[in-house]
Amino acid sequence: MTNIFLYGTLCDRELLEICLGRSLANVSLVSAKLENHSVFWVKNRNFPVIKFNRGSFALGLAVLNLEDKDLEQLDFYEGGFNYELRKVSIILKNKDLTFKKNKKEAYVYFNDDDNVEVDKNWDLDEWQRCHGLVSRLVAKEYMKLQSNYKDIDLLSEYEKIYCRVSKNS
Repeated sequence: MTNIFLYGTLCDRELLEICLGRSLANVSLVSAKLENHSVFWVKNRNFPVIKFNRGSFALGLAVLNLEDKDLEQLDFYEGGFNYELRKVSIILKNKDLTFKKNKKEAYVYFNDDDNVEVDKNWDLDEWQRCHGLVSRLVAKEYMKLQSNYKDIDLLSEYEKIYCRVSKNS
């Protein structure tokens, strides 16, 4: 069982369901934060990146006790965008809605391109309004590629699907 800290588009529960390929009814989701990090829009893109930022914290969603199949699904989705998992210590929100002394180890998807250009602070609500619908439609089609993706440039394929879907939406 694996814990994942999500900070960007996958905090959208509809998109998370699509990527996991199942309902979130039996998935443990808890608000969480990662200290000394901030989340930014990637310049000229419709998704975020998380960066080290001393004294700050990134708010997000902890997905607890994921099974190997769930992790494979998320790795497929995020791996196409040059993201890789790294283990961190996150702080879960308690039942009293505070973040006091409730640490847990989890994995976070970090972009492995150190030269990625960042823009303003990430805003999930803005993403949902401007890009959510198209991104969810694209994800439904993109996730079907998982069965035979070995010879496919996933980022290129995602962008082709995105262009086609966004023109038709």
